[in-house]
Amino acid sequence: MFIETKMHPPHLRGATVERPRLIAMLEQATEGKLAIVSSPAGFGKSTLLAQWAAKAGEGGGRVAWLSLDAQDNDLARFLKYITGTLNRTDAAIAAHALSLIESSPVTPVESILAGLVNDLSRMSEPVYLVLDDAHLIVSSEIAVFLNALVTYAPPALHIVLATRGELPAELAAMRMKGQVVNLGDNELRFSLDETDHYLRQICGLDLSTAGIVALHHKTEGWPAGLQLVSLTLAHEPSRESFIADFSGSQRDVAGFLAHEVLARQPAQVQDFLLRTAILERFNLGLVQAVSPDLDAETTLALIERSNLFLIALDSTGHWFRYHHLFSDFLRGKLEAWPEARRADLHRKASAWLSANGYVSDAVGHALAAGDKDMAADLVEKCATPIIMLGHLPLVMEWLNRLPPELVAARPRLLLTRVWAHFQTGRSRDGVRVLKQAKQLVARLRRDGALDEKTVRALQAELRTLTAGVVSGADWPRMATKLADRWLADYPEGEPFAHGTLSNISAFAHFSLGELDAARLAALKGRDYHTIAHSIFGIIYADLILGLVELSAGNLRQAHDLLARAMQQARQGLGANSYSEAMSAIIKVELLYEWDDLNSAERLLHQHRRVIEECGLVVHEMACKLHLARLAQAHGRHDEAIRHLERAEQLGIEKRYRRLTASALNDRVRLLLSRGDVAAARMALQLRGISLADSEKAKTIHPLDEYAHIGVARVLIAEGQPKRAIAVLERIAERQRRDGRLRGLIQVRALVAIAAHAAGETLQALAATVDLIALAQPQRAVRSLVDEGPPLKAALDFARGRIPAWSRPSETADFVERIGAALNRAGAGRAQAPVVGLPSKKPLSGKEMEVASFLMRAYSNRQLAQSLAMAPDTVKWHLKNIFGKLGVSNRTEAVLKLKEIGLVEPPERVG
Repeated sequence: MFIETKMHPPHLRGATVERPRLIAMLEQATEGKLAIVSSPAGFGKSTLLAQWAAKAGEGGGRVAWLSLDAQDNDLARFLKYITGTLNRTDAAIAAHALSLIESSPVTPVESILAGLVNDLSRMSEPVYLVLDDAHLIVSSEIAVFLNALVTYAPPALHIVLATRGELPAELAAMRMKGQVVNLGDNELRFSLDETDHYLRQICGLDLSTAGIVALHHKTEGWPAGLQLVSLTLAHEPSRESFIADFSGSQRDVAGFLAHEVLARQPAQVQDFLLRTAILERFNLGLVQAVSPDLDAETTLALIERSNLFLIALDSTGHWFRYHHLFSDFLRGKLEAWPEARRADLHRKASAWLSANGYVSDAVGHALAAGDKDMAADLVEKCATPIIMLGHLPLVMEWLNRLPPELVAARPRLLLTRVWAHFQTGRSRDGVRVLKQAKQLVARLRRDGALDEKTVRALQAELRTLTAGVVSGADWPRMATKLADRWLADYPEGEPFAHGTLSNISAFAHFSLGELDAARLAALKGRDYHTIAHSIFGIIYADLILGLVELSAGNLRQAHDLLARAMQQARQGLGANSYSEAMSAIIKVELLYEWDDLNSAERLLHQHRRVIEECGLVVHEMACKLHLARLAQAHGRHDEAIRHLERAEQLGIEKRYRRLTASALNDRVRLLLSRGDVAAARMALQLRGISLADSEKAKTIHPLDEYAHIGVARVLIAEGQPKRAIAVLERIAERQRRDGRLRGLIQVRALVAIAAHAAGETLQALAATVDLIALAQPQRAVRSLVDEGPPLKAALDFARGRIPAWSRPSETADFVERIGAALNRAGAGRAQAPVVGLPSKKPLSGKEMEVASFLMRAYSNRQLAQSLAMAPDTVKWHLKNIFGKLGVSNRTEAVLKLKEIGLVEPPERVG
């Protein structure tokens, strides 16, 4: 929930001192990207900016105002407020930012930045973003964001930072990026005319000219000091004597006059001021909560009429704050109160804020009260419903504000942190915290601190999260065994955890190619999430169902499921949420398969940034695979290979076998299309996959199928098609048994290619007919077209020998369409030159070791020292490596090694 008054300038009272000279300075400064207004407390900085903002708005500019406080150092909270206030100037700016931030498991900084810059670049009128009290920002993450926003700001955006003094180190670098106006004490002090106008016209004091001049000199034109003087003089019987005795130095004014002002107030007003000093901002309901025994409404009205350093935050007079100087003074006085009494004020404030939806602020007051249990209760009460919506940044914000020892003492808070690790793909962190939670639940149960009902609920959740982190670590078989065993005896009354465990089981079964089991588990998961009203869980169940039907070759059904998931995400979480992006990225694969490249590319780039920034590894890798395939389809092979290399590295880092193998298969196919057989073979070798092992394996695991398909490709390219067919037939047998008909298309295409190359006419015809029979119902095009000229040759061979393909029919039309698409792809295919004459021989183990250190640009001497070799031995290995790579020097060797996927070894320690 937004605190709306943070996003409006302070309300200007009817009588204020107009400062045209300073307004002109601000107008000039704000023509650039950045203006910094720096002045000490009490110099009227916020009032001046409010006056300037009103004038800027009258001139056609749009002013987005954000009053910062210490709690805004949380990145997600800051981004929500900064996009929220910009959206209020124009609905086209950051229209979907809130849903994106709240639905993403990781705060999507880059996506928000890009969205803001793009939206603002379309604005014709100037947009002024004012960040008041910027000195309170100490977060380095926010500083990086603001620096980037200034760097990439389009012409329409002008940023104004208002700070009490020097900016924190994190923001100091921004001074180099814009025009800086330093309105310090010399500029902001009242002139004598302004002092005269303020005291006589605004404050209504009947003072002599000598008295005005004396006060101006004694306060040195300090606006806050003059305000304090005016409050005292309003009740001073001998004004001239007071002025004569008043020292007036800025250092003394605050303490002396604030004491005088406070001491002259009725006891009830003094008590009210001190009680409400704990509040950053307040309305009548909140002050009544902390002062239930006082007439809050009357007292607040009296303070407002007395102009007692009260600043209205809206035009309706509902929300207020005290002047910073006065607030600091009051809090200093409040320190004299007993700690228990101060804690009681914070406790009451926390209770009211929590009851009225300001939970994050309520947590802060609960912690200030020293009531850690109350703070923890607040987080526990709200965490699960928010997780069910997928709003993880907010939950993490709360957890990070709680003391670590408090989180470690509460199983519910530990489990909340595991949920966050699980949904953000940090399995190792999840395992660590999960172990803590299990041990804590066991100990509390042993000590009798938990009743059996609570224990059962916690243990059920522990089981769900255990299966989740196991699945996230890419151990799908273990995940299915755990999940299916626990699902058979899951306690009632926990539909969210139950549904999540079903979804985990579904995805693990899908990863193993067990589509029927995956489909059943996902449907059950969807039912439980519907009972729990978990939007994120429902969307994820539909996503898994979409993946299952995609793998089964039911592409139209998969499309409908993914479209339903995207629609639910938009309706429940807002447009362009993380949940929508998850489903959209999978839908890209469908559009690509149907050869709708423009729609696929448009959808991919609409959601790419969110997925790359926040997505789970499965979605992030899928995104990279799509980028590579689209680049290849447009003939940009080098770009495609770079994307595939990154996908493989990510898969290796995250230990995600299935998509790593898929990226490797695509890269082998691309290298072979360039005629670089040696590089393709070596790419497999570097991943520990040998041709001999593929042939010896009795069974090929579904997670490794694509790597062995890559082996078959190399065998075909090296003129050994029969050996390739033997590998492919073992894969096809299992795919057909599992009903994974879409993957079977690629395998049967390669069998057709291999059989045609081997001169096995009947086998080539049978595979081609089977291929078309599989692809036509799915309308699958790219799985065929991406195989390029070798498949075109096999298809042309079959077309001349299958009479049914020459007669008018849907099948004949489909074959004609594939042939035409292959012709277009062949005409546009860019054949990259291959350096040298590549060898078919793989690098030996020792040559691999030398090659890996070669990539660090080691000299021959360094290589000899690092590998404990004689210099002549190093030279001999390098000569062999150059020969096998088909290169003539070190630079070409490093480029070739990068292309085939070799990475630098880690630095040795010691």
